[in-house]
Amino acid sequence: MEILFLSENLYRDPFALSRFSQFRCLYINKGEIIQDLNKNNEFLICFVLKGSLCFFKNQTDFIPQLVTKNEFFFISRFHKCNVRAVDDTQVIIHACNIIAPHFHSRIIESMEEMSIHEIKPIEVLPIYPLMASYLDLLVDYMKIKTEIPDLHHAKEYELFSLIKINYSKKQIVSIFRDALSKELQFYVAVMKHYKVCRTAKELAEACGYNINIFNQLFKNNFDGNTPYQWLQKQTSCEIEYKLRESDQPIKEIMLEYHFKTFSHFTTYCKRNIGNTPNEIRKKEEARRHQFP
Repeated sequence: MEILFLSENLYRDPFALSRFSQFRCLYINKGEIIQDLNKNNEFLICFVLKGSLCFFKNQTDFIPQLVTKNEFFFISRFHKCNVRAVDDTQVIIHACNIIAPHFHSRIIESMEEMSIHEIKPIEVLPIYPLMASYLDLLVDYMKIKTEIPDLHHAKEYELFSLIKINYSKKQIVSIFRDALSKELQFYVAVMKHYKVCRTAKELAEACGYNINIFNQLFKNNFDGNTPYQWLQKQTSCEIEYKLRESDQPIKEIMLEYHFKTFSHFTTYCKRNIGNTPNEIRKKEEARRHQFP
C-alpha cells in the first residue's frame, strides 16, 4: 500500500484532541487487507476514486459492504474498520476527530433540528461530478507534496461546503448518523470546554450537566476515568508536548491554559510533569544537541 498526504505534519499533535484533521490518499493493491483502517480512533470519510473494496465496520459483521468507484462511506471513531481491496483501489480519506472545525460546525451543528432516530442509516453515497473534480485536484496537490497549512484549511472548507451543496440534509444525517449520537455530543461538549476548566464541577457546568450525571457519563465515554483524573492527565500531557516540541513562548502556553501566575504554572509542571517549564525546555534542547 502506498500513502500520500496533503500536509503530513499538519495537526499531528497527538494531544491536541480538540483540533485534528488530515487528508490522505491510499493506493491499495488488489487482494490487500487492512486489518484496522481506523486504528487511531478517528472519524474517516473515505472516497473511492478507482477500483472497489469491501469493508466491515465491526468484527461481528458477517456481510461486508461493497464500495465501488465514485462512491464514499463514513467510519466513526467507535468502529473498527477492516478493508479488503477487490481491485487495485485508490481512496481519498479525510480523517479528523469529532470537533475538527469544519466537521463539527458544518455537518453536526446544522443537523441539530433533525432526529437521528427517524432517519434510516445509509452506508454508501455516490460521488457526484463536482465532488469528483475536487478530489482529483486534491490528489494532484498530494503528488507534489505540499506543506501549506492555508491550502489544507481551504480544501477542508471546500470539502464540507461541497457535501452541503451535493447532498440533502436527510442524506447527510443518514451517512454521518454514527457521529450524531448523544454519546458523541457529550464527547464534543467535553472537548470544547475542558481547556478552560480546572475542576469536574466547572466542566460539568460548562457542558450543561448536573455533576452526578456528568460523572457517570464521563466514565462511560472516557474509558472509566474520572473527570479529575482525565483533566490532570490531559492538561499535563498537552503542556509537556508544547514545551518539548514547539517554540511557543512559555508565557503564551501558561496563558493558553489559564494559569494566572508563572509561579502557579511552575508548581503545576513540577508536580505533574516532574520538572519546571524552563527545565523541560533545557533538557529537550540538550537532547536535540546530543541526537540531532
